[in-house]
Amino acid sequence: DHAGHFHEGLAKVMRDRKGGYIDQTGKEVIPCVYNRAGDFHEGLAWVERNGKRGYIDQTGKEVTPCVYDDAYSFHEGLAMVKRDGKCGYIDQTGKEVIPCVYDDARSYFHEGLAWVKRDNRYFFINKEGTEYYEP
Repeated sequence: DHAGHFHEGLAKVMRDRKGGYIDQTGKEVIPCVYNRAGDFHEGLAWVERNGKRGYIDQTGKEVTPCVYDDAYSFHEGLAMVKRDGKCGYIDQTGKEVIPCVYDDARSYFHEGLAWVKRDNRYFFINKEGTEYYEP
């Protein structure tokens, strides 16, 4: 029904309102079983099942189960996820390295930092979760 652009050798496709992935020969390499699907970035793509998101690798193996309310692409080794209205970041193994405690957050890190919001205050964090505030 629909085909997206290739990212890291795979393109997301939709068939019968379900998402999956094809390779550059047109072969379906990850079955169309997801409600929604994102592009591959840094070897992983977010996928959605039953209203929850997780991540798969390029073989279709589930790296992170579909437990998040929202999930974004990986950049600089981390991806922003949302659970119960709060934002945090996971690494490529699926480990939540920065807990979901922020009210809002940038969907990716840039040059090692991301802005986040908590208690109506914006500030930056690094990939270890250290918070940097303005004086």
